[in-house]
Amino acid sequence: MPDYRITHQTVYRHSAPAAAAWQMLQLQPRHETAQECLDFQLELNPPAPDLSTREDFFGNTRHYFSVREPHRELAITSRSTVRRNEPALPLPGLSPSVLETRDRTRTLIQGGESCQLEQYLCATTHVPFLPAAAALADGLDPAAPALVWIEALGKRFAETFTFDATATDLSTPLTEVLENKRGVCQDFTHLFLSCVRQQGLPAAYVSGYLLTNPPPGQPRLRGADAMHAWASVHLPEIGWVDYDPTNSCFAGNGHIVVARGRDYADVSPTRGVFTGSYSPILRVEVTVEPAG
Repeated sequence: MPDYRITHQTVYRHSAPAAAAWQMLQLQPRHETAQECLDFQLELNPPAPDLSTREDFFGNTRHYFSVREPHRELAITSRSTVRRNEPALPLPGLSPSVLETRDRTRTLIQGGESCQLEQYLCATTHVPFLPAAAALADGLDPAAPALVWIEALGKRFAETFTFDATATDLSTPLTEVLENKRGVCQDFTHLFLSCVRQQGLPAAYVSGYLLTNPPPGQPRLRGADAMHAWASVHLPEIGWVDYDPTNSCFAGNGHIVVARGRDYADVSPTRGVFTGSYSPILRVEVTVEPAG
């Protein structure tokens, strides 16, 4: 049961003083079956006396605050300590098939037992139902065990797409990712969701952190990590199974969950507005390291 320390700093710097700011944050790691958030501290500069906390529809923790004084810089620093276990999964061959999962999910929704699953079957702004995305599963046997099928789809992603941090931004459509075969974790997760949902499987977007190891002989650089994204597929009788299409693997104890939703818009780490300033310069630094 490894423990991790995460430091996440977001800094907005303005060329001229901003008159005020209103912000929403989703930075606090979740409490889940395989994960416990042992400590969370949030530091704001300038300070915000109206900081409040609430839980959203998906069970994520949100922080809200405003800064009502002129400022040239807003610094948001979160510090977390998380205990993360290896998620328990059945043997892949013992999972229900994709066909069985699709039929069982439909029965659960129609019977009202799990009507909330339906929202994870629908297209969204960030997860359009593109025929080319569905075609990524062509040739994969829907009669195969679902975990085997998911792993095979992830391998196909690895063979088809290349990670390129400069290829896309938040506004890049999935059609462009499909055409250029390049992108980042957010792109690959949205694409994976589009493919899986079109096969009739409920799938969610997960934001979080990933413990990355430096090259042999190289020190771990503080601030060099980043937030990560992966998918979660719901299998009746098993539950939610997290899969990382960027790294072609099921999520392990190095995947630290912050938020879950339908797509990036539900889980964005920071969101808000400023008055009296335009296009601030944004700097983000993340460090994930073993505790102790």
